[in-house]
Amino acid sequence: MDLAFLGYGWVQILLLGFVAGLLARWIFPGKQKLGLILTTLLGMAGAICASWVLDTFDITVGGRWMRFAAAVGGAVALLALVKALKGK
Repeated sequence: MDLAFLGYGWVQILLLGFVAGLLARWIFPGKQKLGLILTTLLGMAGAICASWVLDTFDITVGGRWMRFAAAVGGAVALLALVKALKGK
């Protein structure tokens, strides 16, 4: 699995996760009760899941911005899953 889109250090990983999580919360309708840490973890998990799906199905996306868009999409999907599991 290619995790190169996450950056070259932990700071980049945290920043990408935080921004992807914030964008996912902004895109997803309704109110989410997530704190700063859970938002960051959601974004990081979304980025990893999106990368895994892209690599599994051998889908090539161009550049860092497309990988970031996939990370946000993964975070939105995880947010929808969490909301569905909570039943709210």
